[in-house]
Amino acid sequence: MKLPTTEDRDPQSIGLSQKTDEDVLSLLLERQIEALNAASSAIPQIAKAATALQRAAEAGKKIGYAGAGSAGLTALADCLELPGTFGFPPERMRILYAGGAENLLNLAGVHEDNDDAGKNDFLSAGLGKDDVLIGVSASGSTPYTLGVVRAAKTAGTVTIGIANNADTPLLQEVDKPVLLQTPPEIIAGSTRLGAASAQKVALNMISTLVALRLGHAVRGHMVNLVADNEKLRARAQRILQDLTNCSAEAASDALSQANGRVKVAALMLREDLSVGEAENALILHNGNLRAFL
Repeated sequence: MKLPTTEDRDPQSIGLSQKTDEDVLSLLLERQIEALNAASSAIPQIAKAATALQRAAEAGKKIGYAGAGSAGLTALADCLELPGTFGFPPERMRILYAGGAENLLNLAGVHEDNDDAGKNDFLSAGLGKDDVLIGVSASGSTPYTLGVVRAAKTAGTVTIGIANNADTPLLQEVDKPVLLQTPPEIIAGSTRLGAASAQKVALNMISTLVALRLGHAVRGHMVNLVADNEKLRARAQRILQDLTNCSAEAASDALSQANGRVKVAALMLREDLSVGEAENALILHNGNLRAFL
């Protein structure tokens, strides 16, 4: 019986204990790089997933992530990072993780076998028609994730699926499948290694492309961030100086007036606007700063 790739064993894993530390680490790195390269052949699928996410974001819809185990943690990281990085409204973000928040402390595997829990979690999340759900599963057959996806399809939610095995239920049932054909793991079945790395890359590609299209990332800067700590205030000040050629003092003052909102502060400086005028100008351009640069 041929095993799924995510359960198969890399032939080079034999005899690892006899190799030097440097040789083992070099092999691990080599396999990680091979896993990341799986995203290259999936670029057309990733682009379609990004388009679906962009449409939902532009329409003010909610964005959900679903997964279990390592794949769920990868999904969780993307969901938590987008508000701070690109200014996605946190009130419109949802994470559906097998076993809930309590399971993050010990990652008990039993929860991923419960497809009914996935369905119930979806119903509790408040996702509905034209929202987007991203389901992540290395195997492509995790019952919990499939339960979420099937409930989402019934509700009219647009579904994106990311998996590392071909011809699996997740990829067959979602609207936008993304297949990441990663090689077998050095430690068979340990998909927190190559498979999860490829998943993270694909999610990064999707969200970054959407942020670019929405104008949340401009000229290599995170212009939709809200500077609410010292590190981000310093970063926001550098962004404003780059975009407007203003002094450090002017950038700091504008940020203070704009309550840390970089886009608002940028328009105040570039167009000589008040806070309210800058806010209105952004509304007229769907929050996209590019029209003024």
